[in-house]
Amino acid sequence: MFGQYFGRSYADARERFVAAGRERACQLQSFVNPVSKGAGGETLSMDTAYFGPADAPALLVLTSAMHGEEGYCGSGCQVALLHDAALLDKAAAAGVGILLVHAVNPYGFSWGHRTNEDNIDLNRNFCDFGKPLRDNPHYRSLHPLLIPESWPPGPDNDAAIQEFRRKEGEQAYREGMMMGQHSHPDGLFYGGQEPSWSNRTLRHIIGQYGRGRQRIAWIDYHTGLGPYGHAEKIFVQKGQPEYDRACVWWGADVVAVSDPDSSTVDIAGTGMQALLEECADIPELTFLALEYGTVPMDQVFLALRADRWLAAHPQADAALRKQLKAAHRAAFYPDHDDWRGAVIGQSRVGLLQAIYGLSR
Repeated sequence: MFGQYFGRSYADARERFVAAGRERACQLQSFVNPVSKGAGGETLSMDTAYFGPADAPALLVLTSAMHGEEGYCGSGCQVALLHDAALLDKAAAAGVGILLVHAVNPYGFSWGHRTNEDNIDLNRNFCDFGKPLRDNPHYRSLHPLLIPESWPPGPDNDAAIQEFRRKEGEQAYREGMMMGQHSHPDGLFYGGQEPSWSNRTLRHIIGQYGRGRQRIAWIDYHTGLGPYGHAEKIFVQKGQPEYDRACVWWGADVVAVSDPDSSTVDIAGTGMQALLEECADIPELTFLALEYGTVPMDQVFLALRADRWLAAHPQADAALRKQLKAAHRAAFYPDHDDWRGAVIGQSRVGLLQAIYGLSR
Protein backbone atom coordinates (compact mmCIF):
# COMPACT_ATOMS: atom_id res chain seq x y z
CA MET A 1 0.00 0.00 0.00
CA PHE A 2 2.74 2.46 0.93
CA GLY A 3 5.33 1.10 -1.49
CA GLN A 4 4.17 3.51 -4.20
CA TYR A 5 5.93 6.33 -2.37
CA PHE A 6 9.29 4.62 -1.86
CA GLY A 7 11.85 4.22 -4.61
CA ARG A 8 13.67 0.98 -5.39
CA SER A 9 16.91 2.89 -5.96
CA TYR A 10 18.14 6.49 -5.83
CA ALA A 11 17.32 6.96 -9.53
CA ASP A 12 13.80 5.56 -9.06
CA ALA A 13 13.24 7.66 -5.91
CA ARG A 14 14.36 10.78 -7.73
CA GLU A 15 12.04 10.05 -10.65
CA ARG A 16 9.07 9.60 -8.29
CA PHE A 17 9.92 12.82 -6.44
CA VAL A 18 10.28 14.96 -9.56
CA ALA A 19 7.10 13.51 -11.11
CA ALA A 20 5.10 14.18 -7.93
CA GLY A 21 6.48 17.72 -7.75
CA ARG A 22 5.49 18.42 -11.35
CA GLU A 23 2.01 16.99 -10.81
CA ARG A 24 1.60 19.28 -7.78
CA ALA A 25 2.83 22.30 -9.85
CA CYS A 26 5.75 22.89 -7.49
CA GLN A 27 8.67 25.14 -8.29
CA LEU A 28 11.43 22.63 -9.11
CA GLN A 29 15.20 23.03 -9.11
CA SER A 30 18.08 20.59 -9.56
CA PHE A 31 21.65 20.97 -8.31
CA VAL A 32 23.96 18.48 -10.01
CA ASN A 33 26.95 17.01 -8.19
CA PRO A 34 29.81 17.93 -10.54
CA VAL A 35 32.30 15.26 -9.47
CA SER A 36 30.39 11.99 -9.18
CA LYS A 37 28.02 9.69 -11.04
CA GLY A 38 25.56 7.20 -9.62
CA ALA A 39 25.86 3.45 -9.34
CA GLY A 40 24.04 3.08 -12.66
CA GLY A 41 25.92 5.92 -14.31
CA GLU A 42 23.05 8.32 -13.60
CA THR A 43 23.39 12.01 -12.82
CA LEU A 44 23.52 12.73 -9.10
CA SER A 45 21.43 15.67 -8.05
CA MET A 46 20.06 17.43 -4.99
CA ASP A 47 16.54 18.34 -6.09
CA THR A 48 14.08 20.79 -4.56
CA ALA A 49 10.34 21.21 -4.82
CA TYR A 50 8.65 24.30 -3.38
CA PHE A 51 4.89 24.36 -2.78
CA GLY A 52 3.02 27.50 -1.80
CA PRO A 53 3.21 31.25 -2.40
CA ALA A 54 6.71 32.66 -2.65
CA ASP A 55 5.96 35.23 0.04
CA ALA A 56 4.45 32.82 2.61
CA PRO A 57 5.42 34.16 6.06
CA ALA A 58 6.28 30.69 7.35
CA LEU A 59 8.36 27.94 5.78
CA LEU A 60 8.48 24.20 6.49
CA VAL A 61 11.65 22.49 5.22
CA LEU A 62 11.87 18.70 4.80
CA THR A 63 15.19 17.05 3.93
CA SER A 64 16.01 13.49 2.92
CA ALA A 65 19.23 11.50 2.51
CA MET A 66 21.50 13.62 4.66
CA HIS A 67 22.95 10.17 5.29
CA GLY A 68 22.81 8.58 1.86
CA GLU A 69 21.09 5.21 2.08
CA GLU A 70 18.81 6.55 4.81
CA GLY A 71 17.22 8.48 1.94
CA TYR A 72 14.65 5.80 1.12
CA CYS A 73 12.75 6.81 4.25
CA GLY A 74 12.83 10.58 3.81
CA SER A 75 12.17 10.37 0.09
CA GLY A 76 9.11 8.21 0.73
CA CYS A 77 7.78 10.75 3.24
CA GLN A 78 8.36 13.61 0.80
CA VAL A 79 6.61 11.85 -2.08
CA ALA A 80 3.73 10.85 0.21
CA LEU A 81 3.28 14.50 1.19
CA LEU A 82 3.20 15.57 -2.46
CA HIS A 83 0.31 13.14 -2.93
CA ASP A 84 -1.50 14.41 0.18
CA ALA A 85 -3.75 17.17 -1.16
CA ALA A 86 -5.56 17.66 2.16
CA LEU A 87 -2.34 18.33 4.06
CA LEU A 88 -0.94 20.60 1.36
CA ASP A 89 -4.19 22.59 1.28
CA LYS A 90 -4.04 22.96 5.05
CA ALA A 91 -0.49 24.34 4.79
CA ALA A 92 -1.47 26.80 2.08
CA ALA A 93 -4.46 28.02 4.11
CA ALA A 94 -2.19 28.52 7.11
CA GLY A 95 0.31 30.65 5.17
CA VAL A 96 3.00 27.96 5.26
CA GLY A 97 5.23 27.34 2.26
CA ILE A 98 6.80 23.89 1.99
CA LEU A 99 10.33 23.28 0.71
CA LEU A 100 11.29 19.67 0.01
CA VAL A 101 15.02 19.01 -0.44
CA HIS A 102 15.46 15.55 -1.95
CA ALA A 103 18.74 13.65 -1.58
CA VAL A 104 21.10 15.98 0.27
CA ASN A 105 23.69 13.22 -0.27
CA PRO A 106 22.77 11.70 -3.66
CA TYR A 107 26.09 9.83 -3.92
CA GLY A 108 25.53 7.82 -0.75
CA PHE A 109 21.88 7.26 -1.68
CA SER A 110 22.83 5.83 -5.08
CA TRP A 111 25.90 3.79 -4.09
CA GLY A 112 24.48 2.45 -0.84
CA HIS A 113 26.68 4.33 1.63
CA ARG A 114 25.79 6.51 4.57
CA THR A 115 28.61 8.90 3.62
CA ASN A 116 29.29 11.02 0.56
CA GLU A 117 31.81 10.78 -2.29
CA ASP A 118 34.64 11.69 0.12
CA ASN A 119 33.45 9.38 2.93
CA ILE A 120 32.18 12.47 4.78
CA ASP A 121 29.30 12.12 7.20
CA LEU A 122 27.40 15.26 6.25
CA ASN A 123 25.89 15.64 9.70
CA ARG A 124 29.43 16.16 11.04
CA ASN A 125 30.52 18.49 8.21
CA PHE A 126 28.71 21.77 9.02
CA CYS A 127 31.61 23.07 11.14
CA ASP A 128 33.54 26.29 11.33
CA PHE A 129 36.65 25.06 9.55
CA GLY A 130 38.45 28.27 10.45
CA LYS A 131 38.64 27.06 14.05
CA PRO A 132 40.23 23.95 15.59
CA LEU A 133 38.03 20.95 14.87
CA ARG A 134 36.47 18.91 17.65
CA ASP A 135 38.70 16.09 18.88
CA ASN A 136 37.41 12.58 19.53
CA PRO A 137 40.03 10.61 21.49
CA HIS A 138 37.66 7.69 22.00
CA TYR A 139 37.40 7.20 18.25
CA ARG A 140 41.18 7.22 17.85
CA SER A 141 41.35 4.33 20.31
CA LEU A 142 38.56 2.43 18.56
CA HIS A 143 39.53 2.98 14.92
CA PRO A 144 42.01 0.07 14.57
CA LEU A 145 39.39 -2.26 16.01
CA LEU A 146 36.46 -1.02 13.95
CA ILE A 147 38.01 -1.73 10.54
CA PRO A 148 39.99 -4.96 10.95
CA GLU A 149 42.23 -6.58 8.34
CA SER A 150 39.76 -9.37 7.57
CA TRP A 151 35.98 -9.81 7.64
CA PRO A 152 34.06 -10.90 9.59
CA PRO A 153 35.84 -9.68 12.72
CA GLY A 154 37.16 -12.50 14.85
CA PRO A 155 36.47 -13.20 18.53
CA ASP A 156 39.64 -11.35 19.58
CA ASN A 157 38.37 -8.21 17.85
CA ASP A 158 34.99 -8.45 19.57
CA ALA A 159 36.67 -9.08 22.92
CA ALA A 160 38.84 -5.97 22.49
CA ILE A 161 35.80 -3.78 21.72
CA GLN A 162 33.91 -5.22 24.69
CA GLU A 163 36.94 -4.51 26.89
CA PHE A 164 36.89 -0.87 25.74
CA ARG A 165 33.19 -0.67 26.62
CA ARG A 166 33.81 -2.24 30.02
CA LYS A 167 36.81 -0.07 30.84
CA GLU A 168 35.72 3.29 29.39
CA GLY A 169 31.96 2.93 29.75
CA GLU A 170 29.05 2.69 27.35
CA GLN A 171 28.79 6.46 26.94
CA ALA A 172 32.44 6.67 25.86
CA TYR A 173 31.77 3.93 23.30
CA ARG A 174 28.70 5.73 21.93
CA GLU A 175 30.58 9.05 21.76
CA GLY A 176 33.55 7.38 20.13
CA MET A 177 31.30 5.85 17.52
CA MET A 178 28.78 8.64 16.86
CA MET A 179 30.15 12.01 17.92
CA GLY A 180 32.18 12.42 14.73
CA GLN A 181 35.89 12.66 14.03
CA HIS A 182 38.23 14.57 11.73
CA SER A 183 41.37 12.46 12.11
CA HIS A 184 40.69 9.36 9.98
CA PRO A 185 39.40 10.06 6.43
CA ASP A 186 38.86 6.33 5.87
CA GLY A 187 36.99 5.84 9.13
CA LEU A 188 33.47 6.06 10.47
CA PHE A 189 31.57 9.32 11.07
CA TYR A 190 34.32 11.37 9.37
CA GLY A 191 33.49 15.09 9.35
CA GLY A 192 35.97 16.20 6.68
CA GLN A 193 38.46 19.04 6.53
CA GLU A 194 36.39 21.50 4.50
CA PRO A 195 32.76 22.09 3.52
CA SER A 196 31.51 19.40 1.16
CA TRP A 197 29.54 20.00 -2.04
CA SER A 198 26.35 19.00 -0.23
CA ASN A 199 27.12 21.43 2.59
CA ARG A 200 27.64 24.36 0.22
CA THR A 201 24.62 23.47 -1.92
CA LEU A 202 22.26 23.02 1.02
CA ARG A 203 23.35 26.35 2.49
CA HIS A 204 22.56 28.02 -0.83
CA ILE A 205 19.09 26.44 -0.94
CA ILE A 206 18.24 27.29 2.67
CA GLY A 207 19.34 30.88 2.17
CA GLN A 208 17.47 31.23 -1.12
CA TYR A 209 14.14 30.04 0.26
CA GLY A 210 14.48 30.98 3.92
CA ARG A 211 15.50 34.60 4.01
CA GLY A 212 12.68 37.05 4.58
CA ARG A 213 10.39 34.60 6.39
CA GLN A 214 9.01 35.16 9.87
CA ARG A 215 9.18 31.53 11.00
CA ILE A 216 10.98 28.44 9.72
CA ALA A 217 10.70 24.84 10.84
CA TRP A 218 12.92 22.07 9.50
CA ILE A 219 12.38 18.32 9.80
CA ASP A 220 15.34 16.16 8.78
CA TYR A 221 14.56 12.46 8.20
CA HIS A 222 16.95 9.80 9.51
CA THR A 223 16.98 6.06 10.14
CA GLY A 224 19.04 3.50 12.03
CA LEU A 225 18.62 4.22 15.73
CA GLY A 226 15.91 3.17 18.16
CA PRO A 227 13.10 0.59 18.15
CA TYR A 228 11.90 -0.80 14.82
CA GLY A 229 9.52 1.62 13.11
CA HIS A 230 9.47 4.14 15.95
CA ALA A 231 10.21 7.78 15.12
CA GLU A 232 12.25 9.39 17.87
CA LYS A 233 11.77 13.16 17.87
CA ILE A 234 15.30 14.45 18.44
CA PHE A 235 15.76 18.09 19.39
CA VAL A 236 19.22 19.34 18.38
CA GLN A 237 19.04 23.07 19.15
CA LYS A 238 20.45 24.45 22.39
CA GLY A 239 17.98 27.10 23.59
CA GLN A 240 15.31 26.51 26.21
CA PRO A 241 12.65 28.59 24.38
CA GLU A 242 13.25 26.53 21.24
CA TYR A 243 13.01 23.27 23.20
CA ASP A 244 9.79 24.40 24.89
CA ARG A 245 8.32 25.34 21.50
CA ALA A 246 9.27 21.96 20.04
CA CYS A 247 7.51 20.22 22.94
CA VAL A 248 4.39 22.34 22.47
CA TRP A 249 4.32 21.47 18.76
CA TRP A 250 5.36 17.81 18.74
CA GLY A 251 4.64 16.62 22.28
CA ALA A 252 6.35 15.78 25.54
CA ASP A 253 8.23 12.88 23.93
CA VAL A 254 10.60 15.28 22.15
CA VAL A 255 14.07 14.23 23.33
CA ALA A 256 16.98 16.68 23.53
CA VAL A 257 20.15 15.31 21.94
CA SER A 258 21.94 15.92 25.25
CA ASP A 259 19.42 13.78 27.16
CA PRO A 260 20.82 10.41 28.32
CA ASP A 261 17.62 8.79 27.02
CA SER A 262 18.37 9.91 23.46
CA SER A 263 19.42 7.19 21.01
CA THR A 264 22.19 9.45 19.74
CA VAL A 265 24.80 11.75 21.32
CA ASP A 266 25.48 15.48 21.28
CA ILE A 267 27.25 15.84 17.95
CA ALA A 268 28.85 18.88 16.31
CA GLY A 269 28.59 20.05 12.72
CA THR A 270 25.00 19.02 11.96
CA GLY A 271 23.07 20.34 8.99
CA MET A 272 21.07 22.48 11.39
CA GLN A 273 23.97 24.94 11.27
CA ALA A 274 22.95 25.84 7.72
CA LEU A 275 19.62 27.08 9.07
CA LEU A 276 21.08 28.91 12.07
CA GLU A 277 23.76 30.65 9.99
CA GLU A 278 22.04 31.29 6.65
CA CYS A 279 18.80 32.47 8.29
CA ALA A 280 20.19 34.06 11.46
CA ASP A 281 17.89 37.08 11.16
CA ILE A 282 14.67 35.03 11.16
CA PRO A 283 12.83 35.56 14.48
CA GLU A 284 11.77 31.93 14.96
CA LEU A 285 13.75 28.85 13.90
CA THR A 286 12.72 25.34 14.94
CA PHE A 287 14.63 22.17 13.99
CA LEU A 288 13.71 18.53 14.55
CA ALA A 289 15.33 15.28 13.47
CA LEU A 290 12.95 12.34 13.00
CA GLU A 291 14.99 9.18 13.63
CA TYR A 292 13.23 5.93 12.66
CA GLY A 293 14.45 2.72 14.28
CA THR A 294 15.41 -0.26 12.15
CA VAL A 295 17.57 -3.02 13.69
CA PRO A 296 19.48 -3.17 17.01
CA MET A 297 22.29 -0.64 17.37
CA ASP A 298 25.06 -3.25 17.37
CA GLN A 299 23.83 -4.48 13.97
CA VAL A 300 23.80 -0.91 12.65
CA PHE A 301 27.38 -0.35 13.84
CA LEU A 302 28.46 -3.66 12.31
CA ALA A 303 26.92 -2.66 8.97
CA LEU A 304 28.76 0.68 9.06
CA ARG A 305 32.04 -1.06 9.88
CA ALA A 306 31.50 -3.54 7.04
CA ASP A 307 30.85 -0.68 4.61
CA ARG A 308 34.21 0.89 5.46
CA TRP A 309 35.93 -2.51 5.29
CA LEU A 310 34.54 -3.06 1.80
CA ALA A 311 35.77 0.37 0.73
CA ALA A 312 39.27 -0.63 1.84
CA HIS A 313 39.04 -4.04 0.12
CA PRO A 314 37.72 -3.50 -3.42
CA GLN A 315 38.74 -7.05 -4.39
CA ALA A 316 36.59 -8.65 -1.69
CA ASP A 317 34.71 -11.82 -2.62
CA ALA A 318 31.61 -10.98 -4.66
CA ALA A 319 29.29 -13.09 -2.51
CA LEU A 320 30.56 -11.48 0.69
CA ARG A 321 30.21 -8.02 -0.85
CA LYS A 322 26.61 -8.72 -1.83
CA GLN A 323 25.84 -10.01 1.67
CA LEU A 324 27.37 -6.98 3.39
CA LYS A 325 25.70 -4.50 1.06
CA ALA A 326 22.32 -6.11 1.76
CA ALA A 327 22.94 -5.92 5.52
CA HIS A 328 23.87 -2.23 5.22
CA ARG A 329 20.69 -1.44 3.31
CA ALA A 330 18.55 -3.37 5.81
CA ALA A 331 20.15 -1.39 8.66
CA PHE A 332 18.82 1.85 7.19
CA TYR A 333 15.83 0.78 5.11
CA PRO A 334 13.76 -2.23 6.23
CA ASP A 335 11.95 -3.13 3.01
CA HIS A 336 8.66 -4.07 4.70
CA ASP A 337 5.17 -2.61 4.50
CA ASP A 338 4.70 -2.47 8.27
CA TRP A 339 7.83 -0.33 8.59
CA ARG A 340 6.87 1.92 5.67
CA GLY A 341 3.38 2.35 7.11
CA ALA A 342 4.79 3.37 10.50
CA VAL A 343 7.13 5.82 8.77
CA ILE A 344 4.40 7.51 6.71
CA GLY A 345 1.89 7.66 9.56
CA GLN A 346 4.25 9.24 12.08
CA SER A 347 5.61 11.61 9.46
CA ARG A 348 2.14 12.87 8.60
CA VAL A 349 1.35 13.55 12.25
CA GLY A 350 4.63 15.44 12.67
CA LEU A 351 3.98 17.49 9.54
CA LEU A 352 0.47 18.40 10.64
CA GLN A 353 1.80 19.47 14.05
CA ALA A 354 4.51 21.57 12.38
CA ILE A 355 1.96 23.30 10.14
CA TYR A 356 -0.21 24.13 13.16
CA GLY A 357 2.86 25.40 15.03
CA LEU A 358 4.03 27.58 12.16
CA SER A 359 0.57 29.08 11.71
CA ARG A 360 0.25 30.25 15.33
